[in-house]
Amino acid sequence: MDRATHAYQQNAALRGVNNIGNMMLFVDDDLRETALAITRIEGYLTRTLSALESPDLRRHDVQALASDMDVLDHLDQVNEALESLRRRLARLAGEMKR
Repeated sequence: MDRATHAYQQNAALRGVNNIGNMMLFVDDDLRETALAITRIEGYLTRTLSALESPDLRRHDVQALASDMDVLDHLDQVNEALESLRRRLARLAGEMKR
């Protein structure tokens, strides 16, 4: 997902789309941001599962997980990135000839 630094297969359906290079860079950015936030949420879920399966689970461990506000920030990031991605894809669809 890095069209700025890596070669990629061009899609014939996208030829002739105005500003396709810039548009695809923004789409790539939205995809990266979404994936990063999802990865962080997955880390939280993995830590939670590990804690709950731990034989020496303690109240403060559960409390730390319950009060982790970062995971909510990551959920907001996923939502924002997906909203942006959908808007950009709609713009891309509007620019396509077929």
